[in-house]
Amino acid sequence: MTLASADAIERDTQAIARALAAGRQTGGRDRFGEAAMGWVTRRPDLKTQLFRLVDVFPAATDDRDVLRHVVEYLEPAQIPFLLRTALATAKRIPGGAAITAAVARRSIQRMARQFIAGEDATEAVAAVDKLWRSGSAATVDLLGEKTVTAAEADRYAGRVVELLRALAAAAPKWPSDPLLEGDDLGTLPRTNLSVKPTALAPHLHPLTAEEGVDEAKRRLRPILAAAVEHQAFVYLDMEQYDVKDLTLRLFRELLEEPGFETLDAGVVIQAYLRDSAADLEALCAWAKRRPRPIGIRLVKGAYWDAETIVAEAEGWDAPVYLNKVDTDANYERCAAILHDAHGSVRAAFASHNLRSLAHAVAYARAAGIPDDGYELQMLYGMAGGAQRAIRGLGLRLRVYCPVGELLPGMAYLVRRLLENTANESFLRLADATSELDELLAPPRSADDQPVAVAPSSPTDEHTPSPYEPEPLHPWRSRLARERFANAVEMADGRATLEVTALIGGEAVTTSEQLVSVDPADTSRTVAVSASCGPREADDAVAAATTAQRGWGDLPAHARAAVLFKAADWMRQRRDGLAALEVFEAGKPWKEADADICEAIDFCEYYGREAIRLAEGGVVQSPPGEDNRLGYRPKGVVAVISPWNFPLAIPCGMVTAALATGNAVVLKPAEQTPAIAARLGEAFAAAGLPAGVLNIVPGPGETVGAALVRHPGVHLIVFTGSVQVGLSIVADAAAVAPGQRHVKRVIAEMGGKNALVIDADADLDQAVPAAVYSAFGFAGQKCSAASRLVVVDAVYDELLERLSGATRELVVAHPREMGAHLGPVIDADAHTRLLSTIEAAGTQGTIAAQGPAGPTTGWFVPPTVVTDVDPHAPVATDEHFGPILTVLRARDFDHALEVASDTPFALTGGVFSRSPVHIAEASRRLRAGNIYVNRSITGAVVGRQPFGGYGLSGVGSKAGGPDYLLQFVDPVTVTENTVRQGFAPAQAKGV
Repeated sequence: MTLASADAIERDTQAIARALAAGRQTGGRDRFGEAAMGWVTRRPDLKTQLFRLVDVFPAATDDRDVLRHVVEYLEPAQIPFLLRTALATAKRIPGGAAITAAVARRSIQRMARQFIAGEDATEAVAAVDKLWRSGSAATVDLLGEKTVTAAEADRYAGRVVELLRALAAAAPKWPSDPLLEGDDLGTLPRTNLSVKPTALAPHLHPLTAEEGVDEAKRRLRPILAAAVEHQAFVYLDMEQYDVKDLTLRLFRELLEEPGFETLDAGVVIQAYLRDSAADLEALCAWAKRRPRPIGIRLVKGAYWDAETIVAEAEGWDAPVYLNKVDTDANYERCAAILHDAHGSVRAAFASHNLRSLAHAVAYARAAGIPDDGYELQMLYGMAGGAQRAIRGLGLRLRVYCPVGELLPGMAYLVRRLLENTANESFLRLADATSELDELLAPPRSADDQPVAVAPSSPTDEHTPSPYEPEPLHPWRSRLARERFANAVEMADGRATLEVTALIGGEAVTTSEQLVSVDPADTSRTVAVSASCGPREADDAVAAATTAQRGWGDLPAHARAAVLFKAADWMRQRRDGLAALEVFEAGKPWKEADADICEAIDFCEYYGREAIRLAEGGVVQSPPGEDNRLGYRPKGVVAVISPWNFPLAIPCGMVTAALATGNAVVLKPAEQTPAIAARLGEAFAAAGLPAGVLNIVPGPGETVGAALVRHPGVHLIVFTGSVQVGLSIVADAAAVAPGQRHVKRVIAEMGGKNALVIDADADLDQAVPAAVYSAFGFAGQKCSAASRLVVVDAVYDELLERLSGATRELVVAHPREMGAHLGPVIDADAHTRLLSTIEAAGTQGTIAAQGPAGPTTGWFVPPTVVTDVDPHAPVATDEHFGPILTVLRARDFDHALEVASDTPFALTGGVFSRSPVHIAEASRRLRAGNIYVNRSITGAVVGRQPFGGYGLSGVGSKAGGPDYLLQFVDPVTVTENTVRQGFAPAQAKGV
């Protein structure tokens, strides 16, 4: 494009935008809606509370429940005096609850009706008919955005076909309108639908891509066949970034199938995505090879808040532009790409930004594309004046019309409310000319593409940056998936590993051996390891005792430097380490990657904590006296670690001891010696002196017991079962002859964790979270949910959805990218869990089971048990496997009682949208880690310090600011600073 043509397009853009702006100021307005939007925009705290009230409103059971939520959400906010008075009066006068509830219900339903065209096909037809007769075409979107079971997806697909047929039957009755029925490329279908792929495929996710695409195709084919039969147009909507590539793949592959080559169909591109222009160019190139043009709807994007929050929390580059001006500039770039592909593409420009729409019109005219050669799109119920202005300029307008019941429509409604009240929203365009000039100015993009990340290097121990957790793999990245797949393939082809003990820096072999097999394929041996006993335990403690003296004398920053280098060693080998866990521990991709990240986090976090601890504690020093509180290492620490987090947990316990100047003897789990050996390699490479870390694999009852009883051990750190943990506590209390200390024990011993589901819980969130909490890594996490306590009002619905979601789980060898569950760890666990499931059938009802899995390994089907007495063994004993007991509670108070009726106190959670109930659960749930409206597994170092009480363990929380204090002895030094009548000025307070 030449400079002259660019200037001409800008002049036309300004003229068209001002004409649209002038037109939007005329005609009727929704004064109530605009007043309400302006009101909440000026009060951000009220805006948050009000939108949360709208979100929970459909779950309220009666007038009293409505009033309770209104009071809980609105009373704490800065609400106007009249509203405060009304709420206070409603609680006092007879019938006040019903009156207030009716007002709230009517107000929310009025907002919903403003943005949602109807609740069913009949109302949708009426709304579309009205739009057509007013000069606007429509595309209809069936609400119901989250499906977690096959049955829900089937119902959604059936409703889409029903809606399509209803619209197609009504369309011939609409009057002729050449602008709406054709463009310069030919005829346009009167019936137009928009479909959300995720509603058709519970498995549509990057790690289950093949399953998700296949099931989406299976349910989309009848929809597309009906579209061909009735000459309808179908758009595939674009949703979260995780499914963007899958949606584009689904669109292309379906349209290449026989029978759909000439289907009128389109897809959506979101201009707020950094890679949208590249996606658009690829899509336009593909469209040139198709016999019929495709539709492409260009939007800004509706998930900006969620995408940025997720990216920031996970430590990923945001997939979206962070500045509105960059999105606006990219929208105009993408509009040009679309117009340049005219002929093979039918462009649709969806926006409420008049500048963006005007630029699309101006560019088309400059390119010689007639005004009917594309269309503009807006949302139902928004910017009515602008819609009239578009029609007034003779441009084709298509209105996006959501249809559905209030409950599934809440997510859509809240997005529209956010859009209406955004500070930069064009919908709140003021009449002032100066503001209009600003809003119509060309977007001067800073093009905020992320700067390439420099290769990582170890943290500088002298000036460490603030701690941030290691980012998990963004599985939506093709590169991340390919790299991990390559690592898994390499690990799959590796020969059996030979693992030795490590004592005093020397490799030690033994006559006895441990054999580690792949739990998903027991015919395969992953590693053969040394099997140590009491003699090796004695040698390791002696080596640690000798090495500890020099290590403990080093400054804290020198010890931290070793931890930081070990973290970097693991970071550089991350995929290979995780791939080893896939085969030795049976961990699916996501779980294996998270384990390595947590190990890195412990090194980084405890290194910084050790530097902080070396500064000493805060104590008072009166005039004439100097008081100092410092910390000394305890000596030799015995670490007895489990197999379920085979790198993260031993790394956390070992690094805490090393960071504080202790020496360590590590007894890793018998099932995962090869992974533990990698920890020794990491610290050797980091420069840890010989003997400071010793590793003695072997049976717990021999080498582990010898370490517990050894008089040279000062501290025992254990993670494992209650029975073993309690025996360690008892044995460690004995003081051997010559022993000059009392051993300290830090023990994390498991739980019987409960997740409470309140009557107003969002089941779209609660069901996936419950399934993952219970069945992630086959339930082999001490934090896993083993009890689901559900308030009676939602019990039946939740159980139906939970059962369906459980049956959808993929049980497979974890080398498979899409495996949700792999095997349990060994033959003993396999036999015990299958017996537990058999016994559960006599204690209650097996409501649902997932697939049994391959016969090659120790697979246990994920199982849901109901109709159980809360005191039955299946509901009280820790099983450490994929067994979830669902218990019914009368009300929320009863649910908290049931959930807390356990000697364990590790993790717990609640799904509720009641602020009062959330506060009550936070106060009463018997758990060391309480999670609200999220899964109850996945604690992150430095964010959710982890650990429980009761029979769940003794000791402070791992990954928290108090943990290192358990590895040191505090020492106070008091010095008299007065000599011959004088003292340092500071001591006298001068």
